[in-house]
This record gives sequence, structure tokens and C-alpha cells, in this order.
Amino acid sequence: MLPVHLLPEAIKPLPNFKGPPPSPARTLCKMNTGGLPLSSHKKEVVHPYVREDLAETKYIPLYAWTQAVLGLSGRDIEERAAYIRRLRWFEDPVIRDALIAFCSTPPDTRREVGRYQPFADIANRAFELAKGNLPNVPESYPIHDICVVRNDPKSIRRIPQHELGADRSPDLLFIRGADKWKLEGSKPKRLRWVDIMAWLEFKASIKDLMGAFNRESKEYGLHTIDEETLESRDTTPDTTPLKPATTEPTLDAKVFSRVGSKRSRYSTESIDQTRGNDSGSSAKRKSLEYSLSDGRVDAKVQSGGYALETAACTYGTRYSCLGIIFDNDIMSPWYYDAAGYVSVNQSLSLLSDFPKVMAILVGFACLSHEKWGAIPPAISPPASAPYPTHFPPESLRDHSFDMMHPTSKRSVRVTLTKSLFTQYNLVGRRTFLYDIETNTVISKDPLVVKLSYQVVTRKAEHVVLAIAKKAKVEHLPEVHMWGDLWTMSDGIRQIFYDVSSEMSEDKEGPGVATYEDRTLRALVYTRYRPLKELFSKSCELVLVMVDQMLDCLHDLRYKAKILHRDISCNNIMYEIRDGREYFILIDYDLAIVVTDDGEPSAAASSKHRTGTLPFMAFELLQEMRDPGYGSKAPRIRHRLRHDLESMLYVSLWSSTSMPDTEDKKLRKEIVEYLTKWEKESIGSVADVKSALIMEPVMIDSVPFPPTSEFLRPAFSNWVTLLREARIQWSTHCRRIQSGRSTRSYDMETLNGMITRDTIKKAIKTGFIPGDSSDDEEVPAAVARPRYRLRNPKTSDNVEEDKTLFGGHSTMDRTRREKPKNIVASREKDMPAYVEADAESADERSVDKILNQTTAKKARGRTNKDVQPPLLKKVPRSPKVAAAKAASGKRTETTKKTTVIKKVKAAKKTEQVTPPNKSIATRAQRDRKNIGQASKSATSVTRTMTTRSMMKSANLKT
Repeated sequence: MLPVHLLPEAIKPLPNFKGPPPSPARTLCKMNTGGLPLSSHKKEVVHPYVREDLAETKYIPLYAWTQAVLGLSGRDIEERAAYIRRLRWFEDPVIRDALIAFCSTPPDTRREVGRYQPFADIANRAFELAKGNLPNVPESYPIHDICVVRNDPKSIRRIPQHELGADRSPDLLFIRGADKWKLEGSKPKRLRWVDIMAWLEFKASIKDLMGAFNRESKEYGLHTIDEETLESRDTTPDTTPLKPATTEPTLDAKVFSRVGSKRSRYSTESIDQTRGNDSGSSAKRKSLEYSLSDGRVDAKVQSGGYALETAACTYGTRYSCLGIIFDNDIMSPWYYDAAGYVSVNQSLSLLSDFPKVMAILVGFACLSHEKWGAIPPAISPPASAPYPTHFPPESLRDHSFDMMHPTSKRSVRVTLTKSLFTQYNLVGRRTFLYDIETNTVISKDPLVVKLSYQVVTRKAEHVVLAIAKKAKVEHLPEVHMWGDLWTMSDGIRQIFYDVSSEMSEDKEGPGVATYEDRTLRALVYTRYRPLKELFSKSCELVLVMVDQMLDCLHDLRYKAKILHRDISCNNIMYEIRDGREYFILIDYDLAIVVTDDGEPSAAASSKHRTGTLPFMAFELLQEMRDPGYGSKAPRIRHRLRHDLESMLYVSLWSSTSMPDTEDKKLRKEIVEYLTKWEKESIGSVADVKSALIMEPVMIDSVPFPPTSEFLRPAFSNWVTLLREARIQWSTHCRRIQSGRSTRSYDMETLNGMITRDTIKKAIKTGFIPGDSSDDEEVPAAVARPRYRLRNPKTSDNVEEDKTLFGGHSTMDRTRREKPKNIVASREKDMPAYVEADAESADERSVDKILNQTTAKKARGRTNKDVQPPLLKKVPRSPKVAAAKAASGKRTETTKKTTVIKKVKAAKKTEQVTPPNKSIATRAQRDRKNIGQASKSATSVTRTMTTRSMMKSANLKT
């Protein structure tokens, strides 16, 4: 327990969805630590989450993709391909030499780099040949100096906020010619993500590309190439095609009979047939074992990682981004934005579909800045740097937009200045913050604007804050203006849906690009200070922050009926009020309004768990590790106790990561420890947090800096409280399974164990509800409506209790094993519960329930610690007992009890006393006398009982 003089004063002891029902867009928890210099977004960190986004990719017809992104319908591509054949691009010396070099690269993934520069030469030559020579291709492109360059093996520079992010090296890049010089010379520089407009990723496997090239050469009437000498030869090799693995699919009849005019024996247009002609189904793609190359999955994941870095490291300048994947010669274009991924279910071959591939590459060169992913036009660039001349920009500095003042109803021009924060996120809200200036005075305090892509059906943040403010909740941010600037239904996403639905027979099938509409929302509020500024020098106010935030979360839940659901270091800031630090809870994007019983007042807009991974409660992580997670609605409802647990992780993170530490060895230990909170997978993070709570020694092993070491006892008490609550819940679940208990249980607080007041008291005094010394009355929150057992066979209302804490077996194993060997697993489901009426709830007190646990522990102690109570013999005649009680004299029965106690005391003395002859003799004599006394006492008792019966009979006569 902390000394009183170290405790802060506050806690010192006192004297609009588009199309058919979609696969819901996620507000997925990403690896986001708020830009702290600890986060490590390496490949192994990012990939599990990119794979989750990848699993929900929408695969649509190729020409639906090109029409939405490139503005090219199937007929447009066919027309341009015809021109390319007529102009004989395949015979162009530069293109032909590059194709030979591309195809002659050994089929080895380690030597695929030999294909990078040849393909860049092919693409750049096509850009030059197309100018003014293909239909609707101008003499100058919108991005006039667009080019393709080789980047690998150089990694891309990240922004300082994510400086320790993933080292990623795309193979080829679409960039402006003005940036090409950075990659040239004796000392080439690294490009930034803001310089990149798109990327190309290549994967090589065993495939006879030179044989395919020679077959195409024969089609064009050209000489073939000897595969060993790489020289032209007059004779043509045997080009008899091998038997294809599957039949060729066809495109929608409304467009064309097929994508390519010719098909090589290795073409992947037939992939859809191997997938049951259901290529848009993410479920089938996940279970697919067939792959054209051993690197196909890696290419998709790598490309998704590039999209993530582009969204996170461009200061909000990009709404979307593009990529192209080549698996050997097979091309697949990809589109990425806040709603997810979109790709194609039909692919093209660079060799057998050469004219169409060239037409699509030229289509990329013809894109305007909007299609390259520029921020929506509602935010306009400065007049001195218009688009596309100055696209892509380094940031949104000096960009501006209009908002409506809620009081005066006047238009206010908001100009962005300095970038403050960019969320490490792609699919989801993608929040970014800027300092701002306005053309009219809004507030005397500095202002910031928060921009994010919000689901249109979710309650707006300013509405939630208005409810909380009306309920007189404190520690809220001051909001000045708000507004929606743009929606996805006004852009490419709606074109994806419209065109793909036209080409699909099943309007709700997997080949339709359904999406959940999002809006670009702006919120202007007072600028506050980050926690890093406060805790970098001293952690004396960490417990003050905890105290104030516990009050805020408690009042949000019970006064305003709001759950925040995203407690993190980024979302707690502070300001100075009346000379003292006053902490503010911000970011209510994921907050929901609940009923008195904790039920959401509206249906959830996502099937996925919300929150920031390092600070999420263990119970929520435990469910997320379930292989079936995401296929159905979460079974564990987010409750106040989860936010209270998140505060533990936030305060621990702040106390360890934020103080300045000169000791490099200690700093390394801190980084290694906290990295485990966001590394590899959700399961590993869940295991780390389970060990922290269930293993008493784990809190002692947390590497605290010297300036925050004094906080360890407080955290130890807090962790102990959570451990006891989980143990009691585990005991309750076992009793339910064995049929020994059907009593109600308060799920909001775990029967009063996890509340604001219990946490504060645990931190101050170490008091844990449920101890044998617990004489305190039950918290008022326990009197809330509880849950009673209901037959799962006759009820469809299955509640979250099934998997709370992952079942008792997980916790038992956690306590037995060492932390490094902890492997959480799920046991069979717990019985289902439904909420009971207050009248029908079991009214047994919590003290009695908690004492059952205490008694259970006591049964494991020795006789030296606990002596079983001696039962007194009840007299047969009530009158005799009453008379003897009135006289106050010791009865023979009482004497007998005293003798028995002496016997037991003698036995105890005999057990603990060393053997001694004289003592042993005396003990034997005492036992003999005691035996005779006991026999005499028994006979006296019987005689008195008989006499009293005779006397009673004489009185009756």
C-alpha cells in the first residue's frame, strides 16, 4: 500500500447503408499506441490484421473494377487493345527486349528481382507510345510526368509519429518524374509514402514464361527465342499446350464472352472454376489450398501492408490507394480505402493478354488526382498549390473547408495548419488531427479539428457529448463546431456497387461490391495537452488521472447511460484549470448509449470488437481469438468493467513508457515488455494480460522506471482485485455447470467486485471485496437487476455469460503454469442466462456469497488453523433445560462438554510435545481419569432425564 503522503489529494483517506446487407465494415482494433516511441509495426505485427481485412475483400468482375477506378469499360479496353495490336507494340524493340529479360529470369523467388527493371521499362515505354495514339488518351497525362520506377531493396521513409513502424520495400512504384532523381545517383535517397501514388508487387514461382513468350511470338509471326542461349532462332519450338487444370470461365454476357482473346496454358482466368465459381466468397478463399505460386498469399498481404502504411503515413492526404500484384505474369489490380479492399475475380496474363494489360497500365497513367486517392474535394488545396500540379502534397497544411457555426448559423472557413496525429489504421475511422485557424473568432483557446471516416448509421460524437453534458458528466472535451463533409456514396464505392451488381446475376452475391457507407466528419474542439508532456518528467499525477477518469467513466455509465469503449493513451489528455491538472476523456466515436440494464439502445453497426488492442480488456481479447470470431455478433457485451480494466493498462503504459529513462538497459526492457501487448496476434496479447492478472508475481516483474517505481504497490492492489473477481466468477461458473447454483449474478460489476469505488479503495488501502474480513456493506451497484439460469434448450436469448473469461479451466491452468507457457483455450460453453426481473432475482446478500468462497478456502487448512465447532447435546426435556438455564449453574451436560475439550487439548499436546516418559505416564493417567469421568457424566445425565419424566407423570395424575 502506498504511504499516505504519496497519495494524491483526490484519493487520500479522508477523515444509411447502400445496397443489400453487406459484410459489415469493421472498426477493427489495430496496433495503435498513439505514436509512443515504443510501437513496433513490423511484418509479424501488422500481418495478422491485414489478413483479417484481406479475408473480407470484395472480388468483382475485372471490367467492373476498371470502370469504377480507371473509367474504362470492357468495350473501352477492347478498343484500346485493338489499337495496340494494330500498332504492333509487342514488336517494339524496347518492349520486346524487356519481355525477353522478364521471361528469362530463373523461376526462383530469390531471383525475382530480375523482373523488376524489365517491367518498369515495359510500362514506361507503353506510356510514351500511348500519348495521342490510343482512343481518349491525351498528348499529356493529368500527372504529366508519371512513371514506374524500381524501389526494392530500399525501404520507404515513415513519418516521425510512426518512425518505428514497419520497414516496407515495394518492388516497383508509380511516382512523379520530379521524385525520380531521389532514387538515382551514387547516394540515392529513400522515398516517403506521401511521394507514392501506387505500387506493384511481384512474386515468382516455377513457370515456363519463355515458352509462353515463344507461343505469343508465333501468334505475331515473330522469331522465337532459344531458352538456353536467349538468341533468336528461325525454327519454332514445340508449342503444343499442356492440358489446362480447369476449364476457362467466361465473363458476364452483357460485357464480353471472355476477358482475353487468347489464353495460355498457365492462365489464371480459370481460377474461379477451381474455387467453385465463387471467387468473391472470402470464406472459400480462406480455405483454398491451391496457389499459383508459393508466394501468392504473401503478395496480397504485403500489398495490404503497403496500403496500411500509405494511409497512416500521409497525414490524411489520401482517401484511397491502388496496387497491382503480379504472380509470375498474372496481373491483379487492387483498391483500398476505409471501407476495405476490392479486387477482381478474373485476371490477365502479361503474355497472352498483352494488349489488354498494356491498355490497363495506360489507364493508370491517365488517372486524375481524385482517382489516385486525393482527399475528397470538400477539402480544397491552397490557391498557390492547386491539384494536380502539386499532387501529391506533403500534408494538408493550408488546405481549407467550410463549416456551419451551430449558434450563429454562419459559415466559418477552417484552414488546416500543423498535423498533430494520424491513426495507424486503414480499414475503419482513420482519424487524423490538425491545428486550425478560422476566419472568425470561435474561442479564445487554441482549436483543433478531428477528421475521420465515420459509419453514417452511428450516433455522431457531438450528439453523444451533448447527452453526457446534459447529465452533468465532467472531464468532457469542449466541442465548438461539427459537420459532415463528404460520403463514400458520392465516390468510387457507389460505382463499384452499381457496376458489379449490373454484371452479377445474383444482386446479393459475392461478386457485388457491397459496402457500409461512411462519411468524412469534422469536429472542432479545444486543443488539450497529451499525457506524454505530463508524465515524461514525473508520474506523481498518474493516480490523479486514474481517480478522475474512474469518476468520468462511472458518471458516463450511470448518469448519461453511455459507454466509451475505446480507453487508450491517445484518448486521455489534460489541461490546467485553477492551477491544477484536469484530465479530459476524448474520442467518443465508438461510444454507445445503453439502457439502465446495460443493453445497447441501438443495434451494433459492426460484428467486430472495438477498442485499441494494447488497452483492451482481457475478456474481450479472449473472445476475439476464437476462430469463429467475426462470423457472428460478439457474445460478450462490452460493459463498464471492461473500460475500468482498460484504465489499468493505460495507467501502466503511461507509468512505464512515458517517463524519460537514461538507463538504456532498462529502456530496452520496458520496450520489450510493452511490445508484448501488441505483438504477433490477438491470442498472444490475451495471454500476456491473463498472466499479468492471474500470476501474482507478474506485476513484480514489470520494469518500472525509477520515477514511477513508487506506483507498483497501487498497481499490485488493482491487479489483485481483478484476480479475485475472476476467481469468484470462475467458481460461480463451475457451480452453474455442476447444477449446484442457479442464483442471480450482476454481470455489470461481477457482483460488485469491479466498480469505481472498489478500485479506488483497493488502490488506497489494498482492501479487496470478498476477503474474510469483509464487513463492509454491499455496493449499491450490486442491487441492480441480475441474471438467473435459463434452460438453453428452450431459449434463444443466449447471453455473454457462456464465454466470460474464457471459462474456468483457462484460469485454473493460468494459475498453475508459468507465464511463458500460458495458452488460453476455450472449454465447453457455460449455461446461458437471461436477465431476471427484480422481484424474481435471488436476494441473498453478496457477503454470504463471498463467505462461501472463504469457507471453501478454509477447508483446505490444517486443524491447527481452524477447529470444527463442537455440537452441544440437546436435552430431551425442554423444561429441564429452561430450569437449568435460569439457575445459572453448570449442568452435567456442560461438564461433559468441558471434559471433551480437555480430552482434545490433551491429544493436541501429545501431538506437538516431544516424547517424554514422565509426561507420557501422566498423560496415560489423565486419559484414564477422563474416561471414568465421562462414563459417570453420561449415567448422571440419563438418571436426571428419567427422574424428570417420572415427576412430570406424577403431576399429570
